[in-house]
Amino acid sequence: MRHLDASDRLAIRQQLDLLKEQVLEELRASAPSAHLMPAEDAHEVKTHADEAEAERAADVYMAEVEVDYARLEEIERALARMEDGRYGICEDCGVEIPRARLLAQPTAVRCTACQTAAEARHRT
Repeated sequence: MRHLDASDRLAIRQQLDLLKEQVLEELRASAPSAHLMPAEDAHEVKTHADEAEAERAADVYMAEVEVDYARLEEIERALARMEDGRYGICEDCGVEIPRARLLAQPTAVRCTACQTAAEARHRT
């Protein structure tokens, strides 16, 4: 974190806090809503198409929630790295992640080269 000055660290911390609040708000807003819960007067789905649409909507909802929880976990890990002094150090090669990358992607855990390599491994 030596390559980040105090104002950089403050700006990134504020950005992470804002991202965290946004994700938490999305999770609160997406709490199981009436459109996903069966209505009390609708005891059964009338057609297979209705059943399939209800299942699709539930699957989309669950995928969105999983993405939000993953984002929240990334943010929490970045905040923890800031607290213990590991923030801004590539998990793979140990070099400092460039300031510009951290300002653009504050949850980054790898330098660009290592991230590219990790994504290439993931694709194969």
